[in-house]
Amino acid sequence: MSRFKFMLLAVFVLVSLSTLVGGAQESGGVLNVAITTNPVTLDPHISSHTVVRQIASYLFETLVTYDENYHIIPQIATSWDVSDDGLTYTFHLRSGIQFHNGKELTSADVAASFGRLVEVSHSKASLADVKSFSAPDPLTFVVQLNKPILLLVQLAMPTPLFGILPEEIVKDHLDELRGTQELIGTGPYKLVEWKPGAHVTLARFDGYVPDTSQPGSGLGGMKVAYFDEINFIPVTEQASRLAGLLTGTYDYAEALPLVSYATLTSNPDIIAMVVKPKWAVLVELNQAEPPMDNLSFRRALALAVDPEEIMLGVALGNEDFYRVQPSIFYPEQTDWYSTAGAEYYSPRDMKRVAELLEEAGYHDEEIIILANRDYDWMYKCTLALASQLQQAGINAVIEFMDWPSQIQKALSQKGWHINQTGWSPRFDPSQLVGSLSCDSAGSYGYCNEEMEGLLDEILVYHPLTERQEIWRKIQELVWTDVAAVRIGDYFTLEGLGSKLEGYKPWYVIPRFWNVWRK
Repeated sequence: MSRFKFMLLAVFVLVSLSTLVGGAQESGGVLNVAITTNPVTLDPHISSHTVVRQIASYLFETLVTYDENYHIIPQIATSWDVSDDGLTYTFHLRSGIQFHNGKELTSADVAASFGRLVEVSHSKASLADVKSFSAPDPLTFVVQLNKPILLLVQLAMPTPLFGILPEEIVKDHLDELRGTQELIGTGPYKLVEWKPGAHVTLARFDGYVPDTSQPGSGLGGMKVAYFDEINFIPVTEQASRLAGLLTGTYDYAEALPLVSYATLTSNPDIIAMVVKPKWAVLVELNQAEPPMDNLSFRRALALAVDPEEIMLGVALGNEDFYRVQPSIFYPEQTDWYSTAGAEYYSPRDMKRVAELLEEAGYHDEEIIILANRDYDWMYKCTLALASQLQQAGINAVIEFMDWPSQIQKALSQKGWHINQTGWSPRFDPSQLVGSLSCDSAGSYGYCNEEMEGLLDEILVYHPLTERQEIWRKIQELVWTDVAAVRIGDYFTLEGLGSKLEGYKPWYVIPRFWNVWRK
């Protein structure tokens, strides 16, 4: 067996907590956090909603997770071995980890939680090639596969979160977990109260055993819980989140209106921060409907788009909140960022557009754009896009509806041509399969046999350099086929009280461990 040890220098083991997080800090106090929506569940295994991982990541920890740079690092595992054939993974666990109910974690808890993930999570199809798993001793967990799959990727994904629970709870609750007696993890905070629509209250878990082997990064490494309590409060209106932040009702508020940026940056009591990256602004194309099934028409559409002009409007002219670049993955995601296909991004050649429309046999038929006013940035993008297409001789017509209705109509693949949307940052190319494969509802009729072969390959375990080359070919084909049209990167605004120290914005969740009030 080839041995992979993913442990940082032992010097971190001996470094004090205060040194790791930046000096002397005082514990205590309550943190009030305004989030955009109410969680319908806190069960980490059954939901992919952003708000669930925002809270569940404080309660639960996983075998492996992602760091700040989207690399997989240990969490409850200290290291892992992978057999030469890629079919056996052996995880070695940290000792002395405590659950919120006082029980010490063992591999039996990991095995039970993994079994539940395979059984009930929406990602269970990605784990279908798990042959068996076992706990041969209290600190060893073994997974055997039928074929080499991206096991580490699946275990590190925060959606769904592979939260590890006590074995006895898992055995009694294959259905949804609810309440403080069931939602038991090993994280730095424990659940105290959940009043749907009002708040989720977490309290510091004094028995938490931090990972001292590596500094805090992403969802892993050293975590220190300074606050006595954290209240997550759903506040659906932007204006209400902003007002609460300005009055001090909330210590933190996410997804604030961009028009408030100047106000916040000039307020000495507020720290305004840009969440970068956040959204890839793009349009999905319904290739089940003519003329979008014609490659010449799709290429004309792509050539008619001016990304810089659109994103400037989306970001209200503020360059701090947008970027134009052709990669599906962001520059910050160094393993997967690629310029493949860049020559097809934003050439905007109106003469060539006219030639391609003639090749496609297009005669001013209506091109229906599905859009919504629920997300202001999508709304602004739609208006600018429709205007550009009309200028290019494409008869674009906008059909507005609420966001849930837009999703439902898009999935019907009937009565529309362009779906205005955004993709959140993906962690791994395997997450794009649902948007590009022939048999996926999310590909909206796009089908290419060469792409199918590449997607099959990207789902199989290969060394990183080999997977990077496969991904490069996939991205280039996305552009040459015009599978979708990527417009640009959109960043969001969040704010926090100026007395908070140690906070760093990150797309995945707002993180308040290693954060304190001075």
